[in-house]
Amino acid sequence: MKLFAHRGYSARYPENTMEAFQKAYEKGFDGIETDVHMTKDGRLVLIHDETIDRTSNGQGYIYDYTYEELKEFSFGNGQPGFYALPLLEDLLSFMQNHPIKVNIELKTDVIHYENIEKKVWELVNQYGVAQDIYYSSFYLPSLLRMKELDSNAYLGYLIEDQYTQKYQELMKYQIAAFHPEYTLLNEKRMAELKKNHIFVVSWTAPDFHEYQRLKELGVDIIISNEYLR
Repeated sequence: MKLFAHRGYSARYPENTMEAFQKAYEKGFDGIETDVHMTKDGRLVLIHDETIDRTSNGQGYIYDYTYEELKEFSFGNGQPGFYALPLLEDLLSFMQNHPIKVNIELKTDVIHYENIEKKVWELVNQYGVAQDIYYSSFYLPSLLRMKELDSNAYLGYLIEDQYTQKYQELMKYQIAAFHPEYTLLNEKRMAELKKNHIFVVSWTAPDFHEYQRLKELGVDIIISNEYLR
């Protein structure tokens, strides 16, 4: 069982910043989970929300800004100091010199960024780190597009509701990994998933009790804000 840092080591450092990613590696997480959106000028940036309101000292939708404009804001989520919004290539470059896995969530369930799947896939391959990348999304069409680009890519279907329907979709489209919110997993569901050789990743374990429960269920990867080992 492996432990991935949710938006980097976000319990201690501003989420989805290079500081949070670097500290996750230094702390000993097996991997990093992050989120990708696309700017007005087609740059791939690592941020969770569709807007910059919550995590920066600015306001507005990411797609309304160029990357140069976004560089003016600090993404410290209220913490003192300046925290730059990282590009996807910043994290991929870090991976080239630091052995760590990265789960890239394609944030396309609210805004369907044109061609973002291909842009992400091409950049990952440009940096030569494809073997250490896990792709996930709540938006099934994004996973199917990624599957068309690379039939060998790791694809995980993210869910937080409608378990039965989305499990059926997982099986129908032969997606090999399921990423359910932690409250959706129990012994019966895990037994069915394992029977069908589905790789299971659960998020976001809030405390050590849930971490232990998920570990005992046989989850393959737990995503957490805090280091729970």
